[in-house]
Amino acid sequence: MKLFFSTVLLTLFLQSGPLAAPERQAFRIVPIPRRENGYSNFESVAFNTKAEFESFLAGTSKQPGWNSRQAFVAALQNANIDFTHEALVLLRHSEGSGSVRVNFETPKLVGRKLVCQIRGKALTGGGTMDMAYYCFAVVVSKSAVSEVELRDIVGGFGERELAPVIFRIGARIDLAPLPRE
Repeated sequence: MKLFFSTVLLTLFLQSGPLAAPERQAFRIVPIPRRENGYSNFESVAFNTKAEFESFLAGTSKQPGWNSRQAFVAALQNANIDFTHEALVLLRHSEGSGSVRVNFETPKLVGRKLVCQIRGKALTGGGTMDMAYYCFAVVVSKSAVSEVELRDIVGGFGERELAPVIFRIGARIDLAPLPRE
């Protein structure tokens, strides 16, 4: 009888599959406010450690112009980023008119490079002529992604593609992007 139950338990265990931790996805998008005047205080940036991230958040408390800094901070903190396995990349975009429609396209993983594109659409009529600042937050798996490339297209009265900005993801990361190619 003991052998029967042992066999049944072993069969059930083997059929249920391994108990290993689930594999991390290559990236996830954190829903932060899309448009915020406070985004004018920083450029696109990557954080590889919790200390870098917390230092950045502390610095935002002294910056002028935020409409809703608390919503931005809360969204990032609620993302539960595990900096031992993940990095956070904030991708910034500016438009000369708040009338420009801005889209953040779904990032594409090409090998170990995550390509992110922000596109401002060209205006067909007059715009509001007020500066508009956007930001998109992407958390990437350090084991699946080694670089994040930002391709930024500014809209307005004509579309203009800016030079790509590349952020390295890994054990050590600079807060500033690599030089433009």
